[in-house]
Amino acid sequence: MTVLLVSPTATTGGLEMMRKGHQVFQGILYIAAAARDAGHRAVVVQADVNNLHRYIRRYKPEVIGFTAVTAVYPMVREMILYVKEKHPEIVTVVGGHHVTFMYKETLQETGVDFVCRGEGEETFAALLKALEAKNRYPDITGMVYMKDGKFYNDERIVLLEDINKIPRITMDLVAPESTFTPKIVSSRGCPFKCSYCSISAFYGGVYRQRRVEDVIEDIKDYISWGYTQFWIHDDNFTTDAAWLTRFCDLVEEENLKFTFSCMSRINFIERSPELVERLGKCGCTMMSIGIESGVPEVLESINKKLSIPQILKAVNILKKQGISYTFFMLLGSGDEFDTPEIFDKNIKFFSKLPGLVLASILTPFPGTAVYEKLKRENRIRHYNWEDYDITHCVYNPLGMTYKEMESYLPKAYMKIYLTKWRELPSLFIKALKTKSIEPGMILGSAKSLFQTYILKKDFYKSIRKTK
Repeated sequence: MTVLLVSPTATTGGLEMMRKGHQVFQGILYIAAAARDAGHRAVVVQADVNNLHRYIRRYKPEVIGFTAVTAVYPMVREMILYVKEKHPEIVTVVGGHHVTFMYKETLQETGVDFVCRGEGEETFAALLKALEAKNRYPDITGMVYMKDGKFYNDERIVLLEDINKIPRITMDLVAPESTFTPKIVSSRGCPFKCSYCSISAFYGGVYRQRRVEDVIEDIKDYISWGYTQFWIHDDNFTTDAAWLTRFCDLVEEENLKFTFSCMSRINFIERSPELVERLGKCGCTMMSIGIESGVPEVLESINKKLSIPQILKAVNILKKQGISYTFFMLLGSGDEFDTPEIFDKNIKFFSKLPGLVLASILTPFPGTAVYEKLKRENRIRHYNWEDYDITHCVYNPLGMTYKEMESYLPKAYMKIYLTKWRELPSLFIKALKTKSIEPGMILGSAKSLFQTYILKKDFYKSIRKTK
């Protein structure tokens, strides 16, 4: 079968506004590879409702698949409705974190033929096989459809039993005009269960790692294509010290020359300083670390499993390494700690930390513990999903108005970076030299703050991504 897979060209704010171009969503590349390995013709494109017709005309697909995180779901919904109206003969499928939890609403409001709940490599290939056999209502757990008002195959979120079976991504899977940057995947899931995290909700605390040797082969493939700089796409690359030690062994044995950025945790850094140093020698140039709060009560509330002494110890370790680092900061916890006093205390804490800081507003993504809590308490303001972008406050806080909470985001950036202005040049120069951060990220952030505070423009317009 001919399969068109669509990665939406997001125009939301948040981290997206700092990225250069529109990156293809990683998960849909694996779906394309799985379809290819099952004998089908698959291609991934980046599209919106305004240009989707070009790709339909070019590739003449029998099946169109979409992927959707929460903030881009409205865009995906619009594309599905377009296909159902203009090309009803094409089978439509949608997957991703958002629709995994909101599958009933998705089926009802879009008329999409199937919603994939969970990881789709095996279920999507099984669906294509069924469709080839003219079976439009197959019995495939996780591949949900609606018939006569009833939902089928929705009993659970499907995860791969053996992550080592994920297919290999190749460049020919992506349309020529699309932005392809290879990312390394060594694991899926996270063993921690932070209350706000959609990863924890999607995987249910299940964590699986690939064989080190297979990951090294991926890296060697990408190097042979001319790439030497990678983002390791794991939700937490540094979970298993033994795995990381073997990874470093192979990088050194094979004398591989590349650099990479990754996500890590405070627990790992303060427990394994020697391994942090070794990762730096093996090419790690940037670690992104979710501290989220410098207030002990908030850390406990969001189930972060961190203490302030751990954070300070890890920060001191990082200061001695050659690795750049970015700390994530969260404004909001969805409870009694949503107050100006707590926010000011948190901003003060992050202002004293070295390194870069990325701030966000608590967003209750469907499926998360905080979403369920706020929904029970009837405190979710609306379900305008495009605002679920980590920059808007979509719930009613207990200790301030939602507008006050939103005002804290640009305020946090201004206070933190004005406090540490003396170290900014060296931070940026180091990050740019190691290519761990793109110039566009720095310029985009500076432009947003300049427009907000100097030109007095609307903050949300300043972070809106344009094509």
